[in-house]
Formats: sequence, C-alpha cells, structure tokens
Amino acid sequence: MNDKEVILAALQRERDELHDKIMQVDRIIKKVKNVDYSNDNSNDNAKQIEAIAIKQPAAPAKVISLSTSTDVKVQVLRVFELLGKASKLSQIQDEFTRLTGSNYRVRDVVRGLKQSKILLMLKLIDSHRGILWVKKDWVRNGVLLDEYKPEGFDLFYQPANVIYE
Repeated sequence: MNDKEVILAALQRERDELHDKIMQVDRIIKKVKNVDYSNDNSNDNAKQIEAIAIKQPAAPAKVISLSTSTDVKVQVLRVFELLGKASKLSQIQDEFTRLTGSNYRVRDVVRGLKQSKILLMLKLIDSHRGILWVKKDWVRNGVLLDEYKPEGFDLFYQPANVIYE
C-alpha cells in the first residue's frame, strides 16, 4: 500500500465510525420522540428517559494499530500523533513496539525525520544531548505549545534555556 491508499483507508474507517455514531443518535432521537410528556405521567416519563439513557451502548474503545505495510516513517509520525506530547526516544520506541508488535529500532528513522525538518530535538542550551523529540508543528516562535508539553515540563525547562534543532 502506498501513502495515498493508507490515508484513504484511514479516512474510510473514520467515516464508518462517524456514520455509526450518527445512526446511534438517530435511534436515541426516535426513542425520545416516542416518550409521552403529559403532566399526569411525570414518573413514567422519568422512567422512560432513564431507560433510554441506560440502553444507550457505551462507545467502544478504539483499537489503534499501525499497518505493517506502511512506510516506517509514516508509522513513526502516527506514533507521535497518538502520543500527542513531546516524548523521549524510549517512549516513542515503546509505543511503536506496542502498536506494531515489531521490535524494529526507530532511532535512525526519528533522526532521518529530524534531518527532513519534520521532527525537532529539544535540547538545553549548554548541552549537546537531546532531551525530547517534538513535531515541528508543535513549536511556535521557539516555544513548545502548551497542549504538547508533558506533565511538569515548565518546572524543568525554561523557554530561555531550551533550543529546538
């Protein structure tokens, strides 16, 4: 499968999930319309509404997996999207292994994406070692956006002491 087919397959899955949700909402609307709202049956109405709410199935947990036929670079970028925050290489590797079932080492892939300017490495100014990896889109004006900061990020890293390469 090429990238276009992977994207189309993912969009089709998303469309199918949304269609199922819409159908579920339609069923609930239909049940609510059938409830009698006369004043003399207020206790019965409450029971009917509770029954509708109880019968509503919980949304199934999304099972996320990566296609093994997809390019490893695309898989690693998908892992970043799933993590949704600046991460250490070990976290990226663990999530990749969990999703693909493969022990393929992603270090060189991540470094290649850095050379392509898709990913950036967060470093302290006085250090040569990188600390965290981030997507380029997550950084604005040399500052990591709040929604992509891991817990406690601001306690350890001051914007003036951090660079993104």
